[in-house]
Amino acid sequence: DYGNVKYGGNGTCTFDFKNTGNAPLIISSAKGSCGCTTPEWTKEPIAPGAKGVITVKYDTKRSGIINKSVTITSNATNEPTKVLRIKGTVAPQPE
Repeated sequence: DYGNVKYGGNGTCTFDFKNTGNAPLIISSAKGSCGCTTPEWTKEPIAPGAKGVITVKYDTKRSGIINKSVTITSNATNEPTKVLRIKGTVAPQPE
């Protein structure tokens, strides 16, 4: 939840996660629901017990409500596709 963000403000959100499985976790892709949402992620395999990061950058030069998703695809056997949701509100452009 970005909460209330200033127009042109910091649009970066970080999702930290831990591999709770018993094999290396490989994230093959992360796709934003639109061009205004850009994800980056840990590219190397994440060993069991190790941590990884997914960083999502939202273009805050678009005022209004944020309600977007990022779809993560991995080799996880229990949930190979996971959807992260971001929400918030970007303030109107200053005059």
